[in-house]
Amino acid sequence: MHGIAYDSVHDEIIVPVHLAGAVLVFRAGATGEEAPIRIIQGPHTHILRPETVNVDVKNNEIVVGEDVGQDVMFFPREAKGDVAPLRMIRGPKTGLDEVRGVTVDPVRNLLVVSSRSGKGTTGVFIFNRTDNGDVAPRAIIAGPKSGIIRIRQVEVDPERGKIFVAVKNNVESYKFADASPSPWSSDKPGFIGVWDINDNGDVPPRGVIKGPASEMVWPAGVALDPGDREVYTIDSVSNGMHSYYMPEFFPAKKQ
Repeated sequence: MHGIAYDSVHDEIIVPVHLAGAVLVFRAGATGEEAPIRIIQGPHTHILRPETVNVDVKNNEIVVGEDVGQDVMFFPREAKGDVAPLRMIRGPKTGLDEVRGVTVDPVRNLLVVSSRSGKGTTGVFIFNRTDNGDVAPRAIIAGPKSGIIRIRQVEVDPERGKIFVAVKNNVESYKFADASPSPWSSDKPGFIGVWDINDNGDVPPRGVIKGPASEMVWPAGVALDPGDREVYTIDSVSNGMHSYYMPEFFPAKKQ
């Protein structure tokens, strides 16, 4: 599992299981070897290797992102068993490849997807939330100015219309038997980038968390606590979680 989600309204944890081709839902208070309360799995689901999930509480849907299937699927929040998705964004027009993160802006009715590709575009793809089928994104944030080389999870602050992206950039090496320098390239540090929900094209982030003081090398996820003005990330190099107090990212809305 690579990306999990918490439903604060119904107090549930949603977990994608990559190798089992399944999405599991647990009680938030689950402990030990406790069975999930719901499982989405089977041929009708079209789930192959789910990479990431999120929950759209306002519209009562679970959003699933796939790397192998190169798609994003929407299920009823209470879906259980071998059920077909409500909608599925898939096809060449979407530009999606290895989907790494999904989130919904319920205020603007938008879907935000992070996708990486060896041959296509790596970046942030923005769709209408209700899109279905082989549809082109309404916007793509990608290119040299964006600083995005490799990408992981994505989250939205709908109140302020901001997109937070975990940009890891470093390329991992699995040639363990070979003598080689560290795979963590100091000239390509990862960062948490912040873009506006209306950004499009090769645009730089409007805010970043990065640098030696951040102790961030390879951020693999991002989560937000706007109330306490904090940003959270996990780092694959330190095997730890970092929290940052960033009041400048969460200004009070003008009355």
